[in-house]
Amino acid sequence: MLSQVILMVATATILPILLIYFLSSTADGLISAELARDARAIAAGTPPGPEELGSSSDEATFLQGNALRDTGRSGRRFVVYDASGTIVRQGGDAMPIPLSGVPRGPAPVFLRHGRYDVLSLPLMRAGTAPQWIVMVQDRTVPEEIVDDVVTSFLSRFVWIVPASLLASLLVGLLVVRQVTGKFRRTAAQVDAISTHRIDVRLPPDDLPTEAAPLASAINRVLDRLEAGYRYQGEFVGNVAHELRTPLALISLRTEALDPSPERDLILRAVERANHVVRQLMELAAIDRHYPEIESIDACVLVRDIVGLMAPLVFRADHVIAFVEPASGAPFVQGVPGLLQIALTNLIDNAVRHTPAGCAIIVRVEPDGGIVVEDDGPGLAVDTDQGDSRRYRREGTNRSDSAGLGLSIVERIVTVCGGLIEIGNRPSGGARFAIRLLVATEAKN
Repeated sequence: MLSQVILMVATATILPILLIYFLSSTADGLISAELARDARAIAAGTPPGPEELGSSSDEATFLQGNALRDTGRSGRRFVVYDASGTIVRQGGDAMPIPLSGVPRGPAPVFLRHGRYDVLSLPLMRAGTAPQWIVMVQDRTVPEEIVDDVVTSFLSRFVWIVPASLLASLLVGLLVVRQVTGKFRRTAAQVDAISTHRIDVRLPPDDLPTEAAPLASAINRVLDRLEAGYRYQGEFVGNVAHELRTPLALISLRTEALDPSPERDLILRAVERANHVVRQLMELAAIDRHYPEIESIDACVLVRDIVGLMAPLVFRADHVIAFVEPASGAPFVQGVPGLLQIALTNLIDNAVRHTPAGCAIIVRVEPDGGIVVEDDGPGLAVDTDQGDSRRYRREGTNRSDSAGLGLSIVERIVTVCGGLIEIGNRPSGGARFAIRLLVATEAKN
């Protein structure tokens, strides 16, 4: 912003200086020409023309008229003097400047002496001693030249006025464009801030000086908000961790009881509680891993997760398969630890909510996308909650997939800068596709 202000001030300062310079140079040129014409007329022994010195008909009349003008109408006078400084002829009152200060040379000389314009013109006549004519014009009494100065100046430099206005307009538009451009870029950065992207901060140096304190204040608010979110995540993680021990004790004590329907009911309830606790701990882990986005080999990541989950899948009487493109897949951007949690949740969800004997296919697509699908009953969508869509397994009343498990997956994918597609396969069964950004550089 300071540079734009300096530019505007410089433009507003330079333009008047240019106008003054052009006006002064125009006046000097016209006065010099006027004095030269008068001096040459006197040197030729002819009366000056009416357009130069009035309507004088001979040199005597000119001298008398010039003397009258010198009283306050034109301020012009002259002398003719020789090399010794002796005045040969004089028109008007006495010279207001000393002749000793006027240069005498073979060429005409125009100079300024205070408020007077002075022209020294040599008279070189054969058979006579050299003489000089000195013409003097009082600039404070410019009646005879002011009209010519104005007319000549306007005809030569009238373009400066519209050019100056146009330049000021262009400079103003440039300044406004730069300032508004900074605000637009900052607005785009603000739009990127969300509960999943709370690490974004506004750069105060990119804003005008006047707006920098506002950006700093917003950044401090975001710092406090991020600290609150992290505290909340730590609290959830601590609570979940504290619940694991009593749940494990309940499970051990229950397993020691004699088999009965009540015992089995308690064990199933404890297992569901343990599952919720694990999901809470995974949710808390998102904040710990959040900023560590890196390049990932999707094929290697998915292959490892499928190998890790295969025993659980087989124990539940399901089938799992891993498919990767023959030509390989590009590296993608994400947080390895979080993506492992997301894939584990999707596979676990498929195991829990499909009948025994169902097949689960985990596939890496040629663009780096990761797909988890099954041949179970598929998903139904609840649309009775406004714009939010809640998914549940077909034929069930609860929407476990739209609860903590799917919320965790959605948040992880968002944190990694991707998106998740949720739907059903054309041939039946649920389908989850994770789309991640392709990494510009592969991880070494």
